[in-house]
Amino acid sequence: MGSIVSAVIAAAVASLVAVLGHWQWRRQQATAAAERYRAERAGALKELWEKLNDHSTAARLASEGPAEFYRNLADLNFFLIRRAPFLTDPEKDLARLYLESIYAFRVKVEESRNRAAHDALITSMRVGRVGELMGAVGTGERVQRLEDALAAHVRDVMAGKDRDLDLAGLEAELAAEPGEG
Repeated sequence: MGSIVSAVIAAAVASLVAVLGHWQWRRQQATAAAERYRAERAGALKELWEKLNDHSTAARLASEGPAEFYRNLADLNFFLIRRAPFLTDPEKDLARLYLESIYAFRVKVEESRNRAAHDALITSMRVGRVGELMGAVGTGERVQRLEDALAAHVRDVMAGKDRDLDLAGLEAELAAEPGEG
């Protein structure tokens, strides 16, 4: 009888050790998968920032027409589809909004025929300051706020502070601010 009890206890302990070992292995697998996902997400956001930077620089440096804008927008959309598992909907929406805004701003600068604003646009001057030069403070500041929000979000994610992006709140702030658009 004693040997049966010992065998049952040994079997129970062995089963418990096996269950705990499996649980620990699963936890390690989940941690590794989460770490791979975080790395892919950070890479996707870095790549998004680089792509937007390339497109916004092109919009600032050259007078691109609607065809080039739509090519760049299509390029951004293909990128967003390809990297969708690692980007949130607000991140994708902010990227599109920023790209559209920088092109719309470029058109306003050209339409203003303000030489100082045009010359400043093709430098590294902040877009908000370019808007001030052409007398469209709100327009330039809107684009600048979108760029700053995206840059801060990418920086936070890269630093491990992955918070939800409040695009609706940002748009409400921008809509409430007085300005030219």
